[in-house]
Amino acid sequence: MKKEFRSIILACLFLIGFSMPMVVAQQNGDKASKKDVEWFNSRKWLEGLQASPDPSIDISTFAKHYKKHPERWAKAFEFLKENDLKSLPTGKQTLSEGLTVSVEEYTTREPGKEWLEGHKKNIDLQFIVEGCELQGYAKIQTAAEIVNPYTDKKDVGHYLVPTINYHVIRPYQFTIFFPDDIHMTNIQYGEKAKVRKIVFKVAVD
Repeated sequence: MKKEFRSIILACLFLIGFSMPMVVAQQNGDKASKKDVEWFNSRKWLEGLQASPDPSIDISTFAKHYKKHPERWAKAFEFLKENDLKSLPTGKQTLSEGLTVSVEEYTTREPGKEWLEGHKKNIDLQFIVEGCELQGYAKIQTAAEIVNPYTDKKDVGHYLVPTINYHVIRPYQFTIFFPDDIHMTNIQYGEKAKVRKIVFKVAVD
């Protein structure tokens, strides 16, 4: 019975993964200025990288932070463009002031502990190199319960929300999570799969 229930959950997530992105993209487009949307759609900020930003990205917040710290974002996208991402050793390194990168490999997990994490000091840019996973997210303002209060030392807090938006993220797609975007990642899409991911931490200030 437990196995059947899990299969139903995964089937629902499969459908959500295809149905949610366009809705979220429209919402983000609606709240961003025309100028910001045109800038985002130009993709000049990708520094020539051939990759697809997820429709959930908050265009207005991204444009504002990019204009404040263009050197951090440019360095991140240049790193993705100029390196052989499949052969980079796993581990973390500092690229510049306010920017670190981690190369990660793991096997996706079953859905279950639906805690979303949030950060205040850093922005997450998560880029899939190989494999496929579900990522869930919500706005922190919708949090119904604090599971683990935010700690400044680890720059993380955990939350429960009434509704989680799920997207399927595939190779050469990426998400960006700002302090308002609480999120959970590494969730299996269908069967468990091995994933290689590049995660940047971009300092807010």
